[in-house]
Amino acid sequence: MADQQSPVKIVPPPWKCKYTAYIGSFYLSASSGLPRDIAYDPNEASSAAFTDTLKWKGGICMIQLLRYSYTPVGVYDEMILIPGNFALPSGESHTRITRIYVSQRDTCYNGQFSLSLSLCVCKLYPIKLPAADKHASNQGRKNWNIPKHLARFEYTNTISSPPFSVSLFPYDDPSSKTPFFTASVAPLRFWTPSFPFSSNFTKYLGLSNVLLQPPLPEGKDKEIEPGTEECLKTEGDIFSKSAKIVWFDMKQPGGGKEGKDGKERKNWWPGLSRWHLGIWLKEAELNLGPPDVVKI
Repeated sequence: MADQQSPVKIVPPPWKCKYTAYIGSFYLSASSGLPRDIAYDPNEASSAAFTDTLKWKGGICMIQLLRYSYTPVGVYDEMILIPGNFALPSGESHTRITRIYVSQRDTCYNGQFSLSLSLCVCKLYPIKLPAADKHASNQGRKNWNIPKHLARFEYTNTISSPPFSVSLFPYDDPSSKTPFFTASVAPLRFWTPSFPFSSNFTKYLGLSNVLLQPPLPEGKDKEIEPGTEECLKTEGDIFSKSAKIVWFDMKQPGGGKEGKDGKERKNWWPGLSRWHLGIWLKEAELNLGPPDVVKI
């Protein structure tokens, strides 16, 4: 996609960011299998170094939707998939981002980490964000081996508070009317209190706040999707003074599609139920430091 863009803004870690987040989860056993056509973007799915270096262990999985109000490379939106835990040959196990999309190019090159998700049905007047800025997309790749790609985000209502729906479309096909991911989120019908949230507490639920990311293959746009050569481990810290429970709806438009494994994708992930409880983080803060190189 040809466009006139200024040079990528390179911002090394540490990063301190502020954002609104929606966190949801589901559980997968290691015996259930990892569907590659969902767990990975097509660019990474074809790389054995990215898909096979770490062993998938299953566990608590997360889908994440975020809107950053402040980062070192500006504001942007983000969708993340963390499908449980992955282990090194030594047996050390941590969470891993296998698929992630952003609306801005600088973050794609430099890189980003977070814990969040969202979904639930609401049909309001469509709101479109400005076209994806290629600058945000590459920061995650160079800094932390996070496999960021650009996508076009379209919303009904605003993501700052539920209800809303979001659809993600290929960035390099502006005429596409078929989203590759759709989700919605809505508040509960009855009042619930807010509560503080910290990623330091999630370890007691079996969720590591450490990211373990294998080396990345080079993407189509070499400027913002550079490849990397080493496995990296990074600790992230997330905090919000005000979190609330919300509803998620994973139903995909048109009933989804059948995957290569022959299983239905009507709720995006094979066998996933439609409705889920999640957490809405208001004015959350993220601290993400420099990574450590992991020898394999």
